[in-house]
Amino acid sequence: MATYTGESADPAAEAVAAAGERRIVAVVRDEHRHAWMGEALDALLTARPDTIVVEMGVPESTPRGALHIATHGASRVCGQAAAEAVTDISGPSGG
Repeated sequence: MATYTGESADPAAEAVAAAGERRIVAVVRDEHRHAWMGEALDALLTARPDTIVVEMGVPESTPRGALHIATHGASRVCGQAAAEAVTDISGPSGG
């Protein structure tokens, strides 16, 4: 797992290196409100277009990623539902 909060020089490279061959799931919240988050997501999707994007806030931008899951909130139940959806898609091995 890699976490980016706007302070890394190259978050996409860090996420790609951490993932290896596994599928990347990028979890963002209100991505359209934070330029740094949009830039980091752009770089990640350029490096790994197969990335699944989970939007935990209010989805205002165009859906992006190989799959875009919008939870319309960041509550525990929303996170659980997103995790279950990703697990169903990726399978237990992440691939």
